[in-house]
Amino acid sequence: MVHKPTPVPNRLSFTTGLVARHCLSRSVNLIVQRSIALLYPPTCVLCGAPGEDDRDLCAGCRDDLPSLGACCPRCAQPFAPSRDTKMTLTASSLVDAAPQPLCSNCQRQTPPFERCLAAYRYEDPLPGLVAGIKFKSKLNLIRLLGELLADVVQTDAERRDKPLPQALVPVPLHLRRLRARGYNQALEIARILSRRTGVPLLPQCCRRTRATQAQSELDERHRHLNIRGAFEAIAPMPRHIALIDDVMTTGATVSELTRVMTAAGCQRVEIWALARTP
Repeated sequence: MVHKPTPVPNRLSFTTGLVARHCLSRSVNLIVQRSIALLYPPTCVLCGAPGEDDRDLCAGCRDDLPSLGACCPRCAQPFAPSRDTKMTLTASSLVDAAPQPLCSNCQRQTPPFERCLAAYRYEDPLPGLVAGIKFKSKLNLIRLLGELLADVVQTDAERRDKPLPQALVPVPLHLRRLRARGYNQALEIARILSRRTGVPLLPQCCRRTRATQAQSELDERHRHLNIRGAFEAIAPMPRHIALIDDVMTTGATVSELTRVMTAAGCQRVEIWALARTP
């Protein structure tokens, strides 16, 4: 009995099959997304009105978010005493804004990072939203806040017309806190930024080597002491990195992490944060 050999598909038919399966997968995903949108339409998390642009935030509440306004070009420390200023990085008026001077802190001691880009001032309702993603497992807020920060990053990139970083690095959590929380909110925000900007995500290049006391419980001096020596680089560093964090307060955490990355070969470090404390 003679067995006929099984025909081997040529490269064209194999490639065509892959493309067909990919297109089918995208079509199914699109149908699922539209079905979810119909069953669970976006609803503003702040006032309950219908959401806008497929987000859980209405146009009115978005306009009322506390804009950063004029700030230090190095650490993003806001200069205005309140949130009366409505100018934000998403506004076209910022394109022609005059350069701001360094704040007094940066004049006394220059931070190790190149600059901080923050989307909002850390005022109501930002504390409640950030608490929702850090302590209450409100994952829908991670998507919303990540998209808002991505809007600011993209507008800033168009305004500056400079190359984006080579990689995005979320501030790592210690393993003990990661197990307790179940996820790293900085990493989840970084995933959204990577998808929107096309910049690769590099979450495994550094780690937190010891558990530290919560920075929010400490004053500025003790924050720097608390975080000292808490990070370690475990992989080669690209030359230009953006560190991703939810809120920047004194800058102790990102400054310590910047020093570690610089020692490992990184030459330029930016900070991308959702909010900056006044």
